[in-house]
Amino acid sequence: MPPLAPLLGILLALILWFFPASSPFAKLSLPLAMLSFSVLWICATPAFSYWLGERLGGTPAAPDTVPQVVVVLGGGRYREEGSGSERLSATSLERVLWGAQRAPAQLPVLVSGGRVYEQEQASEADLMANLMQEVFQRPVTWRENCSRTTAENAVNTAAVLHDSGVESVVLVTHWWHMRRAAEVFARAGLQVRPLSVGSSAELLPRAQSGLLRWMPSAAALLRTQVYWREILARQWYRWMPLPPVRSC
Repeated sequence: MPPLAPLLGILLALILWFFPASSPFAKLSLPLAMLSFSVLWICATPAFSYWLGERLGGTPAAPDTVPQVVVVLGGGRYREEGSGSERLSATSLERVLWGAQRAPAQLPVLVSGGRVYEQEQASEADLMANLMQEVFQRPVTWRENCSRTTAENAVNTAAVLHDSGVESVVLVTHWWHMRRAAEVFARAGLQVRPLSVGSSAELLPRAQSGLLRWMPSAAALLRTQVYWREILARQWYRWMPLPPVRSC
């Protein structure tokens, strides 16, 4: 993922520069440094992040079936090392807010997300459920507390809901994550009606238009990293079998 790959290229170019001048390795140092620097610059531009985000595609088509449950996927947490206090990340907060405000009010809710690291205390599902119930007064019927990845979100959620006779869900996650999530939930046996947080229209803020589109920024580099990860992860998920249902 950028910026690591181009930075490693620059580091390799620096190592090659110390070879004897007559060595073919030394002659490669300058072209490699220029290529790595160019890749890093391009990856950090809003123009490239916009283009890459468009490659993720639009929202997948919704099935004709009537959804029975709202499923909200976790998106991480913040944890203070000293005190051990935990709170939902900005990504998770957006998903909870979106689900509470925009999902059909008459449907029951399932929140999905476990503990990714051993030192974490509460599951993401518990953090999301507490916020949804205490702040938004939206009851949560199921808490899927064991999953650590999107694929585990899917198989664990399907196992919980199939026991209750549920076959169709409203899925709440970010637009850039929706295609991968919807595909793996479909493979797990659930019909998905997408309810994406945001859309590709947010890709290029007004302040990054014109010449500024080609000026590097940390925000654009972060978006590039997220989009590139999703593109690779979608292909990986298509080749890999579904994981087994994970218990805590």
